[in-house]
Amino acid sequence: MATIGHIAVGAAIARGFAPAHEPRGRRMRRVLTAAMIATLPDADLLLRAIGVPAGDEPLAHRGASHSLIIGPGVAVLAWLAGARFEDGVCYGLSAMSHGLLDTLSKSERGVALAWPLSRRRFTSPYQPVLARALPHQVILRRPWAQVIMRELVVFAPAIAIAAWPGPRGPFRSR
Repeated sequence: MATIGHIAVGAAIARGFAPAHEPRGRRMRRVLTAAMIATLPDADLLLRAIGVPAGDEPLAHRGASHSLIIGPGVAVLAWLAGARFEDGVCYGLSAMSHGLLDTLSKSERGVALAWPLSRRRFTSPYQPVLARALPHQVILRRPWAQVIMRELVVFAPAIAIAAWPGPRGPFRSR
């Protein structure tokens, strides 16, 4: 999956945590941080540079870093770093969203959502996202505009929530 969906969903999650009276700067920091955290599990792709092969191993792409256990871990780290309780929950949900969203893309191996309890990899029966791991030669010929446009359509609701003006986006004030 391209990064658009991860950023949009992470930002939309953060908008749901915004109290009506919150200053704009704090709200924007939460949105940007949640969007960034939602993309972090793909850092496992950097492990290929040091020789970790693609496959079903925990360190391979869509392995341990895409597990649902990452969410509570991120929340605890945020709290230890001094984040408010709500912000920690927001960041944890943003991290968890990554693996769940990747099940919506066409993947030959799936996502290790239940690691370390299981090495099974999961995919969704509904896979509207086109992106998947491709050989280098195919990437050079791939019509990336089609992939990006498809993600913009699939994730349009999350993009709308994330970009909606006002303190809480489309949500009513508390």
